[in-house]
Amino acid sequence: MVDLHVDGNIARMFGPRDAEKYFARLLQINPSSIQTTGNPHWPFAFFIFHPPASQTQVHHTIVQGRPAWLLDYVIRHDGTVVQQRIWAPQNEALRHAHVSLNLPIFFVHNDRVTRGLPIVSAAAREPTTLLDSGKPAQVGDCSTTFIRINWPGYGEWSSQIMTRDQTPAHNTITAEKFAKRVASAVCRFMDEQSRVHGGDPRWRIGPSGITKDHVILIGIVHVSQGSWQPILQLNRYVI
Repeated sequence: MVDLHVDGNIARMFGPRDAEKYFARLLQINPSSIQTTGNPHWPFAFFIFHPPASQTQVHHTIVQGRPAWLLDYVIRHDGTVVQQRIWAPQNEALRHAHVSLNLPIFFVHNDRVTRGLPIVSAAAREPTTLLDSGKPAQVGDCSTTFIRINWPGYGEWSSQIMTRDQTPAHNTITAEKFAKRVASAVCRFMDEQSRVHGGDPRWRIGPSGITKDHVILIGIVHVSQGSWQPILQLNRYVI
């Protein structure tokens, strides 16, 4: 039996304790009361029946005859999920302000089984094999957002991306365009940090350590107003 707080991508990225705090903020309930369900048509997915009120209009599926919303996926067992601290604003008032968070976004392919995008290929071209690739990205009502990364042994990093297109209507960009822009941001991070000496040799970025070719973009988590933190996994294990 898989456990959201042990086997999910968010728990592996933030750690079980901080993942509980995140789920409590997201769902506005005691994390011990979270009940997830599966779907035979969506292997490895954790669904919930009761999303936060602000997310009821977000795309959902039907599980056991009821509307259900995707909360997380079981990790891929072919590499280490990059451990990150949850990003939080430096300003204390902003840190404690109530923010309605959007549900996480996962980059899952049309087979509903394959999770993740190698960042190099995703940054080079829009990944058209993504599930709902041509639909608007579920990023909420914003025109830009910050991509935040807290890679182990390195300082906080951020990059702003556009989330609306350049048409007169300024529509929200599609899921495939959003994935490409996030992957491009992660590639920029890897390029910049390859010239910086990291504090943890296991997570060192650069030619003799972890490179862009090792990194897979699994999904992205809304952590604060205007800020999203990508779920990254390596295609090998870090011991």
